Amino acid sequence: MVDTDIDGLGPKDAYQYVLAFITTLKQTEKALANADQDVATWTRRVELATARGDATLAAAAQSRLAEVTARKTQIEGELADLRATVSVLKEKLKRRIASAGADPTGRLVDADLLLAQLEMVVGPKDELSSAMRHEEANAALEELKRKMGGGEKKE
Repeated sequence: MVDTDIDGLGPKDAYQYVLAFITTLKQTEKALANADQDVATWTRRVELATARGDATLAAAAQSRLAEVTARKTQIEGELADLRATVSVLKEKLKRRIASAGADPTGRLVDADLLLAQLEMVVGPKDELSSAMRHEEANAALEELKRKMGGGEKKE
């Protein structure tokens, strides 16, 4: 595995390299948690649109569910690979630091890198989610009206 070759790096550079992998691992774990949440959300939305009899909205929601399910599966694979790589890198880094007798933790923060990583995690705005939240709110409002006495009575 080429990713785990840190032999040519100094202790500080090796530490930064491993830290970058750990950061990616944490971001991927967060992405998986978000993907789990997305799958649950879109499953519920498919059920809601189907129950309301809106075939167009149900089809769009089903399509989005297929996308988020595929993305979740992809992230699970990436996460497994990253966990294995990080495990190997940590062990190699411990040996590297011990043999060099150096402290690589000269901590510097790269604000531009942190901002770029944040933007990568957040991603673009999702218009379909907004429409589905609106439908969910309407369904909740109708349910509340029903519970409160059947809503407004028309004469």
